[in-house]
Amino acid sequence: MKELIVSLDLELNQPSERIVQIGAVVGNVRTGEIVSHFDAKVNPDEPFSPRIAELTGLSALELESAPSLAVAGEALAAWLTSRDSVRILNPLTWGGGDTVILREQLGLSEQRWMFGRRWIDVKTLYVAWRMAHAKEITGGLAKAMTKLGLAFQGRKHNALDDALNTFRMYRALLDEFRKNEPTPR
Repeated sequence: MKELIVSLDLELNQPSERIVQIGAVVGNVRTGEIVSHFDAKVNPDEPFSPRIAELTGLSALELESAPSLAVAGEALAAWLTSRDSVRILNPLTWGGGDTVILREQLGLSEQRWMFGRRWIDVKTLYVAWRMAHAKEITGGLAKAMTKLGLAFQGRKHNALDDALNTFRMYRALLDEFRKNEPTPR
């Protein structure tokens, strides 16, 4: 049984939405162990938004010396390839669209995609869980984590830290879903 899943997050320049950072972790769904992580800064080949620099903690100088998205995408694919036989294909994301944005910006519309055709949107799972319990729906990942008794680890809007916390949130939600399992007959 495949127990490893990838959690993926992107940070985007504004207003262009060009990728400036790719973060991912491979985690064991059963144990919570982080098996591996991937972090790539990406040169957006355009001026870096001061607002995004402030949010992410990345600097324009850091991105100027970073590899292109094509090189970062190849590194991500190589990192994933060694885990293809043991990982769940579809990645975790907080909100939809990161895999679509990544695929589009890499120009891989016709090629076999490293993540399949779907993703698991942890934010949607969280919203459904809150609705099922008639609770208020809160916005961002860090605030949502507090509703499950989790503290955000790392820096908000850092792709690697967001990927790690999305994985932690997914596991916490799985625990919540298990609490309500019916007893076997």
